Amino acid sequence: MDSKRSGYGIGTAGIGTVLALILSLVHSGIAQASLPQGRSTVAGSAVRAETEFIRFVRATSRVRPAVAAAPKSPPANTLAASPGTGTRADKPVIAATAAGTDQAGYVHYFLLRLPDDTLEIQVGIEMPDQRIAWSFPDLGVVISPFVESGIVPAGGKDYEVWHLYGIRPFPDDAAMATLRGELANRIQPWAKAATPYCENDGPRSSCMSCLGFVLRVLFPGKYSDYPVLPRDFWRAGTASRYTTRDLLLYLTGMLDLQTREARLQRIASLTLPENLREDLEELVYSMGAFETAATADAAAPRNLSQKRPGVRPAKIGVRPIQRRKL
Repeated sequence: MDSKRSGYGIGTAGIGTVLALILSLVHSGIAQASLPQGRSTVAGSAVRAETEFIRFVRATSRVRPAVAAAPKSPPANTLAASPGTGTRADKPVIAATAAGTDQAGYVHYFLLRLPDDTLEIQVGIEMPDQRIAWSFPDLGVVISPFVESGIVPAGGKDYEVWHLYGIRPFPDDAAMATLRGELANRIQPWAKAATPYCENDGPRSSCMSCLGFVLRVLFPGKYSDYPVLPRDFWRAGTASRYTTRDLLLYLTGMLDLQTREARLQRIASLTLPENLREDLEELVYSMGAFETAATADAAAPRNLSQKRPGVRPAKIGVRPIQRRKL
Protein backbone atom coordinates (compact mmCIF):
# COMPACT_ATOMS: atom_id res chain seq x y z
CA MET A 1 0.00 0.00 0.00
CA ASP A 2 1.35 3.41 -0.96
CA SER A 3 0.39 6.94 -0.09
CA LYS A 4 2.66 9.93 -0.58
CA ARG A 5 5.64 7.69 -1.32
CA SER A 6 3.93 6.32 -4.40
CA GLY A 7 2.43 9.54 -5.67
CA TYR A 8 -1.12 8.24 -5.26
CA GLY A 9 -1.64 9.59 -1.75
CA ILE A 10 -3.23 12.86 -0.75
CA GLY A 11 -3.35 14.59 2.62
CA THR A 12 -6.34 16.03 4.37
CA ALA A 13 -5.38 19.71 4.32
CA GLY A 14 -7.77 21.81 2.26
CA ILE A 15 -10.14 18.98 1.39
CA GLY A 16 -12.11 18.43 4.58
CA THR A 17 -14.91 20.82 3.72
CA VAL A 18 -15.36 19.49 0.20
CA LEU A 19 -15.30 15.89 1.35
CA ALA A 20 -17.88 16.68 3.98
CA LEU A 21 -20.18 18.13 1.32
CA ILE A 22 -19.65 15.17 -0.97
CA LEU A 23 -20.13 12.53 1.68
CA SER A 24 -23.18 14.30 3.07
CA LEU A 25 -25.01 13.05 -0.02
CA VAL A 26 -24.95 9.60 1.51
CA HIS A 27 -28.06 9.43 3.69
CA SER A 28 -27.50 6.03 5.22
CA GLY A 29 -23.70 5.93 5.09
CA ILE A 30 -21.44 3.77 3.01
CA ALA A 31 -22.42 0.11 2.96
CA GLN A 32 -20.65 -2.09 5.47
CA ALA A 33 -18.34 -4.73 3.98
CA SER A 34 -17.39 -6.90 6.93
CA LEU A 35 -15.30 -9.93 6.08
CA PRO A 36 -17.92 -12.65 6.70
CA GLN A 37 -20.34 -11.02 4.25
CA GLY A 38 -20.56 -11.13 0.46
CA ARG A 39 -19.56 -8.48 -2.02
CA SER A 40 -20.30 -4.97 -0.82
CA THR A 41 -21.66 -2.15 -2.96
CA VAL A 42 -23.00 1.33 -2.46
CA ALA A 43 -26.51 2.05 -3.71
CA GLY A 44 -28.75 5.00 -4.44
CA SER A 45 -27.47 8.44 -3.54
CA ALA A 46 -24.30 6.85 -2.18
CA VAL A 47 -23.31 5.90 -5.73
CA ARG A 48 -23.46 9.53 -6.80
CA ALA A 49 -21.54 10.58 -3.71
CA GLU A 50 -18.90 7.92 -4.34
CA THR A 51 -18.50 9.02 -7.96
CA GLU A 52 -18.04 12.64 -6.99
CA PHE A 53 -15.60 11.64 -4.26
CA ILE A 54 -13.43 9.65 -6.68
CA ARG A 55 -13.45 12.55 -9.14
CA PHE A 56 -12.47 14.92 -6.38
CA VAL A 57 -9.60 12.66 -5.32
CA ARG A 58 -8.30 12.48 -8.88
CA ALA A 59 -8.53 16.24 -9.31
CA THR A 60 -6.67 17.06 -6.10
CA SER A 61 -4.19 14.21 -5.70
CA ARG A 62 -0.61 14.53 -6.78
CA VAL A 63 0.44 13.34 -10.23
CA ARG A 64 0.52 9.59 -10.68
CA PRO A 65 3.63 8.43 -12.65
CA ALA A 66 3.40 6.56 -15.93
CA VAL A 67 5.28 4.04 -18.05
CA ALA A 68 7.49 3.76 -21.08
CA ALA A 69 6.56 2.88 -24.68
CA ALA A 70 8.65 1.92 -27.70
CA PRO A 71 9.04 4.20 -30.73
CA LYS A 72 7.10 1.79 -32.91
CA SER A 73 3.39 1.54 -33.47
CA PRO A 74 1.96 -0.73 -30.75
CA PRO A 75 -0.65 -3.35 -31.60
CA ALA A 76 -4.31 -2.75 -30.95
CA ASN A 77 -5.73 -4.23 -27.79
CA THR A 78 -7.69 -7.48 -28.05
CA LEU A 79 -9.52 -9.73 -25.65
CA ALA A 80 -7.03 -12.60 -25.89
CA ALA A 81 -3.43 -12.68 -24.78
CA SER A 82 -0.95 -12.76 -27.65
CA PRO A 83 1.30 -15.82 -27.90
CA GLY A 84 5.00 -15.63 -28.66
CA THR A 85 8.13 -14.27 -27.05
CA GLY A 86 7.69 -10.53 -27.57
CA THR A 87 7.81 -7.97 -24.80
CA ARG A 88 4.81 -6.79 -22.84
CA ALA A 89 4.71 -3.71 -25.04
CA ASP A 90 3.83 -5.97 -27.99
CA LYS A 91 0.87 -7.52 -26.23
CA PRO A 92 -2.57 -6.36 -25.10
CA VAL A 93 -3.52 -5.23 -21.62
CA ILE A 94 -6.58 -7.06 -20.38
CA ALA A 95 -8.32 -5.02 -17.69
CA ALA A 96 -11.42 -5.51 -15.58
CA THR A 97 -13.75 -3.17 -13.74
CA ALA A 98 -14.96 -5.73 -11.18
CA ALA A 99 -14.38 -9.28 -10.00
CA GLY A 100 -15.54 -11.91 -12.47
CA THR A 101 -15.33 -15.44 -13.79
CA ASP A 102 -12.03 -16.55 -15.34
CA GLN A 103 -10.19 -13.72 -13.57
CA ALA A 104 -8.33 -15.70 -10.92
CA GLY A 105 -4.89 -14.16 -10.48
CA TYR A 106 -5.88 -10.67 -11.65
CA VAL A 107 -4.20 -7.83 -9.76
CA HIS A 108 -6.78 -5.35 -8.46
CA TYR A 109 -6.21 -1.75 -7.45
CA PHE A 110 -8.31 -0.08 -4.75
CA LEU A 111 -8.49 3.38 -3.26
CA LEU A 112 -8.28 3.13 0.53
CA ARG A 113 -9.15 5.84 3.03
CA LEU A 114 -7.55 5.25 6.40
CA PRO A 115 -9.17 6.23 9.72
CA ASP A 116 -7.04 9.43 9.73
CA ASP A 117 -8.49 10.33 6.29
CA THR A 118 -5.21 9.60 4.48
CA LEU A 119 -5.83 8.18 1.00
CA GLU A 120 -3.68 5.32 -0.23
CA ILE A 121 -3.61 2.66 -2.92
CA GLN A 122 -4.28 -0.94 -1.90
CA VAL A 123 -3.58 -3.90 -4.19
CA GLY A 124 -4.71 -7.52 -4.01
CA ILE A 125 -5.09 -10.75 -6.01
CA GLU A 126 -8.44 -12.10 -7.18
CA MET A 127 -9.16 -15.70 -6.15
CA PRO A 128 -11.01 -18.32 -8.24
CA ASP A 129 -14.18 -17.79 -6.16
CA GLN A 130 -13.96 -14.03 -6.84
CA ARG A 131 -12.83 -13.16 -3.34
CA ILE A 132 -9.81 -10.91 -2.89
CA ALA A 133 -6.54 -11.93 -1.24
CA TRP A 134 -4.44 -9.10 0.16
CA SER A 135 -2.36 -7.88 3.05
CA PHE A 136 -4.67 -5.36 4.67
CA PRO A 137 -3.93 -2.84 7.46
CA ASP A 138 -4.75 -4.23 10.92
CA LEU A 139 -5.73 -7.59 9.36
CA GLY A 140 -2.60 -8.90 7.68
CA VAL A 141 -2.83 -11.48 4.91
CA VAL A 142 -6.48 -12.47 4.52
CA ILE A 143 -8.86 -13.70 1.84
CA SER A 144 -12.02 -11.64 2.07
CA PRO A 145 -15.14 -10.87 0.04
CA PHE A 146 -14.45 -8.61 -2.91
CA VAL A 147 -15.23 -5.00 -2.00
CA GLU A 148 -16.46 -2.81 -4.86
CA SER A 149 -17.15 0.05 -2.48
CA GLY A 150 -17.72 -0.11 1.22
CA ILE A 151 -16.14 -0.30 4.64
CA VAL A 152 -13.76 -2.96 5.90
CA PRO A 153 -13.60 -2.98 9.73
CA ALA A 154 -10.18 -3.95 11.08
CA GLY A 155 -8.52 -3.50 14.44
CA GLY A 156 -11.48 -1.60 15.82
CA LYS A 157 -11.27 0.92 12.95
CA ASP A 158 -13.13 1.45 9.69
CA TYR A 159 -11.34 1.57 6.34
CA GLU A 160 -13.29 2.92 3.37
CA VAL A 161 -12.50 1.07 0.14
CA TRP A 162 -13.30 1.81 -3.51
CA HIS A 163 -12.36 -0.56 -6.31
CA LEU A 164 -10.55 1.09 -9.24
CA TYR A 165 -9.64 -1.61 -11.77
CA GLY A 166 -8.06 -5.02 -12.22
CA ILE A 167 -5.33 -6.17 -14.62
CA ARG A 168 -4.40 -9.60 -15.92
CA PRO A 169 -0.77 -9.89 -14.78
CA PHE A 170 0.61 -12.16 -17.53
CA PRO A 171 -0.27 -11.76 -21.22
CA ASP A 172 0.46 -15.37 -22.20
CA ASP A 173 -1.86 -18.21 -21.32
CA ALA A 174 0.87 -20.56 -20.06
CA ALA A 175 2.05 -18.13 -17.37
CA MET A 176 -1.53 -17.45 -16.29
CA ALA A 177 -2.25 -21.19 -16.11
CA THR A 178 0.79 -21.68 -13.88
CA LEU A 179 -0.25 -18.82 -11.61
CA ARG A 180 -3.81 -20.08 -11.31
CA GLY A 181 -2.69 -23.64 -10.66
CA GLU A 182 -0.42 -22.54 -7.81
CA LEU A 183 -2.50 -19.63 -6.50
CA ALA A 184 -3.95 -21.38 -3.45
CA ASN A 185 -0.64 -22.96 -2.47
CA ARG A 186 1.14 -19.62 -2.70
CA ILE A 187 -1.41 -17.71 -0.63
CA GLN A 188 -2.86 -20.12 1.92
CA PRO A 189 0.30 -20.56 4.04
CA TRP A 190 0.53 -16.81 4.67
CA ALA A 191 -3.20 -16.54 5.34
CA LYS A 192 -3.19 -19.52 7.73
CA ALA A 193 -0.17 -18.10 9.55
CA ALA A 194 -2.02 -14.78 9.96
CA THR A 195 1.00 -12.98 8.51
CA PRO A 196 0.76 -9.40 9.81
CA TYR A 197 0.55 -6.29 7.67
CA CYS A 198 3.34 -3.72 7.63
CA GLU A 199 4.59 -0.89 5.45
CA ASN A 200 8.30 -1.52 6.01
CA ASP A 201 8.49 -4.80 4.08
CA GLY A 202 12.02 -6.04 3.34
CA PRO A 203 13.96 -9.27 2.74
CA ARG A 204 14.09 -10.07 6.47
CA SER A 205 10.57 -8.95 7.32
CA SER A 206 8.13 -11.20 9.13
CA CYS A 207 5.25 -9.07 7.83
CA MET A 208 4.00 -7.98 4.41
CA SER A 209 2.86 -4.78 2.75
CA CYS A 210 0.02 -5.04 0.23
CA LEU A 211 2.50 -4.65 -2.64
CA GLY A 212 4.94 -7.10 -1.06
CA PHE A 213 2.18 -9.69 -0.84
CA VAL A 214 1.18 -9.28 -4.50
CA LEU A 215 4.79 -9.43 -5.72
CA ARG A 216 5.42 -12.59 -3.70
CA VAL A 217 2.39 -14.24 -5.31
CA LEU A 218 3.34 -13.20 -8.84
CA PHE A 219 7.10 -13.75 -8.61
CA PRO A 220 7.83 -16.30 -5.86
CA GLY A 221 11.42 -16.64 -4.72
CA LYS A 222 13.31 -19.91 -5.18
CA TYR A 223 15.13 -19.94 -1.85
CA SER A 224 12.94 -17.73 0.35
CA ASP A 225 9.50 -16.17 0.30
CA TYR A 226 10.98 -12.88 -0.91
CA PRO A 227 10.00 -12.23 -4.54
CA VAL A 228 12.44 -12.47 -7.44
CA LEU A 229 11.37 -9.79 -9.89
CA PRO A 230 11.90 -10.26 -13.63
CA ARG A 231 14.74 -8.36 -15.29
CA ASP A 232 12.36 -6.13 -17.24
CA PHE A 233 10.83 -4.87 -13.98
CA TRP A 234 13.58 -2.28 -13.74
CA ARG A 235 11.89 0.84 -12.40
CA ALA A 236 11.45 1.85 -8.78
CA GLY A 237 9.76 5.09 -7.81
CA THR A 238 12.25 5.66 -5.00
CA ALA A 239 15.82 4.58 -4.40
CA SER A 240 14.89 2.22 -1.57
CA ARG A 241 11.54 0.67 -2.47
CA TYR A 242 9.13 -0.32 -5.21
CA THR A 243 5.65 1.17 -5.32
CA THR A 244 2.23 0.17 -6.63
CA ARG A 245 2.71 2.59 -9.52
CA ASP A 246 5.91 0.78 -10.56
CA LEU A 247 3.90 -2.44 -10.70
CA LEU A 248 1.21 -0.72 -12.78
CA LEU A 249 3.80 0.48 -15.28
CA TYR A 250 5.28 -3.00 -15.54
CA LEU A 251 1.95 -4.80 -15.96
CA THR A 252 0.89 -2.50 -18.79
CA GLY A 253 4.12 -2.86 -20.77
CA MET A 254 5.32 0.69 -20.30
CA LEU A 255 8.74 -0.30 -19.01
CA ASP A 256 9.55 -1.99 -22.33
CA LEU A 257 9.24 1.27 -24.28
CA GLN A 258 11.87 3.94 -24.74
CA THR A 259 10.14 7.31 -25.06
CA ARG A 260 7.16 9.22 -23.72
CA GLU A 261 5.69 9.46 -27.21
CA ALA A 262 5.76 5.67 -27.63
CA ARG A 263 4.18 5.17 -24.23
CA LEU A 264 1.36 7.58 -24.98
CA GLN A 265 0.80 5.91 -28.36
CA ARG A 266 0.47 2.57 -26.66
CA ILE A 267 -2.02 3.94 -24.13
CA ALA A 268 -4.09 5.41 -26.96
CA SER A 269 -4.13 2.06 -28.77
CA LEU A 270 -5.35 0.05 -25.79
CA THR A 271 -8.93 -0.59 -24.74
CA LEU A 272 -8.87 0.38 -21.07
CA PRO A 273 -11.22 1.58 -18.33
CA GLU A 274 -11.11 5.35 -18.37
CA ASN A 275 -9.69 5.71 -14.88
CA LEU A 276 -6.85 3.31 -15.75
CA ARG A 277 -6.13 5.27 -18.92
CA GLU A 278 -5.98 8.53 -16.94
CA ASP A 279 -3.67 7.03 -14.34
CA LEU A 280 -1.28 5.73 -16.99
CA GLU A 281 -1.20 9.04 -18.85
CA GLU A 282 -0.32 10.93 -15.68
CA LEU A 283 2.32 8.37 -14.80
CA VAL A 284 3.89 8.72 -18.23
CA TYR A 285 4.04 12.50 -17.93
CA SER A 286 5.69 12.22 -14.53
CA MET A 287 8.49 10.08 -15.93
CA GLY A 288 11.49 11.33 -17.83
CA ALA A 289 10.71 11.80 -21.52
CA PHE A 290 13.42 9.25 -22.35
CA GLU A 291 13.54 7.31 -19.10
CA THR A 292 14.62 3.69 -19.64
CA ALA A 293 16.42 0.96 -17.76
CA ALA A 294 19.71 2.31 -19.11
CA THR A 295 19.09 5.85 -17.91
CA ALA A 296 17.92 4.57 -14.54
CA ASP A 297 21.11 2.57 -14.17
CA ALA A 298 23.13 5.65 -15.02
CA ALA A 299 21.11 7.80 -12.60
CA ALA A 300 20.18 10.17 -15.40
CA PRO A 301 19.46 13.82 -14.48
CA ARG A 302 15.88 14.48 -13.52
CA ASN A 303 15.59 17.55 -15.72
CA LEU A 304 14.92 15.26 -18.70
CA SER A 305 11.31 15.16 -17.59
CA GLN A 306 9.00 17.56 -19.39
CA LYS A 307 6.14 18.74 -17.26
CA ARG A 308 2.57 18.19 -18.29
CA PRO A 309 0.81 21.58 -18.25
CA GLY A 310 -0.75 22.23 -14.88
CA VAL A 311 0.83 19.21 -13.18
CA ARG A 312 3.46 19.37 -10.47
CA PRO A 313 6.64 17.40 -11.20
CA ALA A 314 7.05 14.02 -9.54
CA LYS A 315 10.27 12.52 -8.32
CA ILE A 316 11.88 10.05 -10.69
CA GLY A 317 13.47 6.89 -9.38
CA VAL A 318 17.25 6.65 -9.40
CA ARG A 319 19.40 3.58 -9.99
CA PRO A 320 17.47 0.49 -8.83
CA ILE A 321 19.11 -1.56 -6.13
CA GLN A 322 18.64 -5.27 -5.55
CA ARG A 323 16.18 -6.54 -2.93
CA ARG A 324 14.77 -3.15 -2.17
CA LYS A 325 11.81 -2.83 0.14
CA LEU A 326 8.30 -3.56 -1.03
